[in-house]
Amino acid sequence: MMLEYSKVQVQMEKKADMTIFKLQAAISKTMANPLRVAILYFLKNGEKTVNQLADIVGASQSNVSQHLALLRQRDLVKTRKAGSTVYYSVASPKITQACDMIREVLWEQLRQKQELVKNYPEKIT
Repeated sequence: MMLEYSKVQVQMEKKADMTIFKLQAAISKTMANPLRVAILYFLKNGEKTVNQLADIVGASQSNVSQHLALLRQRDLVKTRKAGSTVYYSVASPKITQACDMIREVLWEQLRQKQELVKNYPEKIT
């Protein structure tokens, strides 16, 4: 019985449908821009307008608007309109959780590198 399951599992792994991985890569590609990551970070605690985000990240309103449009196309942010004002927010808290986890990994890597440098003997001649 176990052998049968293993054969099926191996066959499934060989014929993996790459669709979900392609979609995940597309989201990752969208996230591979520091300004977009910053926008998501600052939307973490609540909705903001384009102008508010532009002030916070120090970019032009036009630039932030273009990045928000791309994030919106990927369903990473959503909008709410109140009169003529458009408010942006993160589409799912899981997006900011994923960003937080990546940042935690980054901090761990930086600490490890710092520790390595700290423990490395003086210049060897």
